[in-house]
Amino acid sequence: FKVQLSLIVTLALMLGIAGSIINIKYETKKRDQNLQNVAETIAKSPLLTEGELDEEGTVMYGYLEILKEALSDIDVISVVDRKGIRIYHSNSDLIGTKYDGNMPDFKNHTSGFYAVDEDGPSGKQRRVYAAVYNQDGDYIGVVMAIMLAKNIHSETMQMLLIFGVITVLAIAVELVLAGRLSKKVKKSLMGYEPDVF
Repeated sequence: FKVQLSLIVTLALMLGIAGSIINIKYETKKRDQNLQNVAETIAKSPLLTEGELDEEGTVMYGYLEILKEALSDIDVISVVDRKGIRIYHSNSDLIGTKYDGNMPDFKNHTSGFYAVDEDGPSGKQRRVYAAVYNQDGDYIGVVMAIMLAKNIHSETMQMLLIFGVITVLAIAVELVLAGRLSKKVKKSLMGYEPDVF
């Protein structure tokens, strides 16, 4: 019975750990895809691509504010022109200020977007860059869609907690069932353990 218990616990733990690892990888991929979709959608919006980017884009500002409110899983949206000036940022205090982070290098990313882990005004973050091109195909700026590392960490911990609870419950159920099965076997063997025979 002790061997059976150890096998049950070991198997449940292995399945729980494997499930957690697979889910973390899936969520990471899904998160990057979501950030990419948002950044690309904004970068291709006519509000940005038609003409030069400027700080007077009140229509663009309203559009991005509404979009940001609708995207609860995106922490920060930022649009920077080719001169490095933030023409939009989720934190309105940063609009019109100089972007002092790493300027994206699209030479090695011909797709026009890529994801990186970087530091920003709001702390460590997962960031996707998407290039903005005007109707003539000229590079005029960049869109950044960002999730803060602290929020990603919080989501990961919640997911691990759920997997932990499920694993513990699975072990408890398996132990109860194994105990009942063991009693039935011993009863059928008149109280003797199977190894006695």
